Parts: sequence; structure tokens; C-alpha cells
Amino acid sequence: MSDPSFISFSGVSKSYDGANYVVDDLNLDVRKGEFLSLLGPSGSGKTTTLMMLAGFESPTHGEIRLDGKRLDDKPPHQRDIGMVFQNYALFPHLTIAENVAFPLSVRRINRAEQKARVKRALEMIELPHLANRRPSQLSGGQQQRVALARALVFEPSVVLMDEPLGALDKRLRETMQYEIMRLHRELSLTIVYVTHDQAEALTMSDRVAVFSDGRIQQAATPSELYENAQNAFVANFVGENNGLTGRVVGVDEPWATLALSDGSTIRGRYEHGLRAGDDAMLALRPERAHIPDAEGTHVDQHCNVVRARVDELVYCGDHHRVHLTLGSRDAIVVKVPNTQRHALPAPGDVTQVAWRHDDCKILAAAAPRSAPAIQSPTAPSPSIITTAPAGAN
Repeated sequence: MSDPSFISFSGVSKSYDGANYVVDDLNLDVRKGEFLSLLGPSGSGKTTTLMMLAGFESPTHGEIRLDGKRLDDKPPHQRDIGMVFQNYALFPHLTIAENVAFPLSVRRINRAEQKARVKRALEMIELPHLANRRPSQLSGGQQQRVALARALVFEPSVVLMDEPLGALDKRLRETMQYEIMRLHRELSLTIVYVTHDQAEALTMSDRVAVFSDGRIQQAATPSELYENAQNAFVANFVGENNGLTGRVVGVDEPWATLALSDGSTIRGRYEHGLRAGDDAMLALRPERAHIPDAEGTHVDQHCNVVRARVDELVYCGDHHRVHLTLGSRDAIVVKVPNTQRHALPAPGDVTQVAWRHDDCKILAAAAPRSAPAIQSPTAPSPSIITTAPAGAN
């Protein structure tokens, strides 16, 4: 994955009315062989970005390149891109083998080669025994595997996936995540994957681009996103976060000091650009905080310590979720593993909550999010797929 720009978006914007932008000045490079997830809430621009790469939408401004060649002026069937949709988009009147062979037939691959490739593709997804069945005779997970085989059978340069596991139940979705990861690894695929599921993106991806309001807020490895969010939106959207708010009262690189609403002051890593007097948010993961025992074990000069009232204890099997209120308004959640030996406080108790300075980050307070003026388009229907087979596969 040495080439940083196998896929390149340069200044790409998309507007449907000439005034409001669904995607706004997108600059993004995807390496060859990379698994990149586009993550964000509905209407954030991630699906529109994928559809522009597939060729089902055209950029209003900017250009898209694949392996150095201009792509945004080519129709979908000339882009050498496979696509997997959430609704599978299999043809109900064709057998599984015929569905998988479809992108080969429209490319005029001879029948002997078609048969060999379809056989290999069905073996790859471990469904060769279902070649003569129709989609209605398969489970959701089996149909999704067939959609994957159809996307891969013509050996495309890139595979695009638009919420491909959204219709599956939790257990099957997890199984398919590992199946897709296996294929990515074994076939050295370049995959661009759209999802709104943070856990899915963190589990599967080499890198994740977090979208909000048509712009990328941060693009980084899963661990970097989770541990070192660049702004409040990313911290709140990726994983669970205790977003305590306050005002910056001091900056001493690489630390900042934040005064909370109850008068407590805490220290944490800070994002460059913060200054004393700024409103800010503390990003703290629930598993990084703990409730010290009576002797104050695991509390030292490198820890923040605050007092909070216990509101609720929730048993979650491998851990307890302790819901607390700091002062009069700030809520905080602590995940306490069941390996902890000392007794937990009861609802109504006032207790200490502690966490290390380097386990939290102080970020500029989030600006209110405005709803996008135009929603992202839905995936093309099978009728569009018929006329643009490469984009459908």
C-alpha cells in the first residue's frame, strides 16, 4: 500500500440546487489495497461520495482519479469498479450462477471463461452447492455472499460497499464482517465501505473517514480516531464518550486545564488552537475512568479526581455501568469491570471518580450541527443496474 493516491478526490463538491452542498470540497486519497470506511450519520455526505466514485452521481466541482486516470467523466460500466448494495440487488429471475455471471456476460467474456470464474467465485464464498437456486431460496446472509461474489467475479480494481450488512441480524452481521475482512486480506482488494455503524468501521477498516455536514472531520486509523479525536464531533460520534463541558483556564503544552461547571479543575491533553478562556469539552472514554476504593488505590499526581453522585448501577455481564452526576448537571458514565474487587457505591452515594491526565483530551466545544439541506441519494434501483452493470457489481 505504498501509493498514497490510487483513488483521489480533489476539491470534489456536490450540489443539487447550486446553493447547498451535500459534499463540500472533499480531498481524500485511498491507497491501493486499503480498506477505507466512510463513517457518519444520515445525510453527512458519505453515500453521495460513494455514488460519485461509482459513477451514479457526477461531481458539481472537482475531479476523481483512479490509478492516476480521470474517472469522473466516465460512465459506471467503464470504471472497473464492483459494488455491493444493502439490498443485494440480485436479479430474482436468474439463478445464483447466472447472477454471478452477469457482469462477465455484459463484458462479453466467453462462456468457458465465465463458467470457470463463476465456479471460483462461488467456491470463494463457500456456496458452490447453491449455484442453481434462485435468490428467494437463500437466506439474507447467503444472498449477501452472492452479491459479494458478483462484485468480485470480474476482478475489479476497486470494490464499493454501501451499508452491505445493514439488513442482517447482529450475529450474522458479525460473521459477514470477518468474511469481508478475509476476502480483503486474501485478495488484496481496495475497498471503500460506507457505514453509520461505528463498531463496524473500527473493526473492519485500515482507515476511517468521519463525515459530518458534507465534510471529512477526521481521517485516521481506528485506534487514532478512538484515542485521539481531533474535534468534539469525532469524539462524540466514534465510540462512547463522556463529554464534560467547561472553560479553559490554562494551557501548558501538551496539557490544558479545564474548569468544570461545579468548580472542579482537571487536566488533559489538548488540541492545538485552544486558548485560555475558550469554551471546551473533555473527551473521556467510560472505560478509562474508575472509582477508587477507600484507600485511594490507583490515584496519584497524574490523575484527575472529582466527586460525583451515583444515580444508577447497570449490570452488563462483564462490567457494571455506573451513571453519576457531577455537580448539578454534568453526567458521567464509568465502566467498572467485574474483576474489580472492592464494593461499588450505591445509588445516592457521593463518591470519587478518577482518571489519568493522558487518558482524556480537551477539545474546542462543538458548534451546533445544522441539518443538511438535501439528503444523500438512495442506492440505484435494479433497473439502473441493468444499464450500468459495472456499478452494480
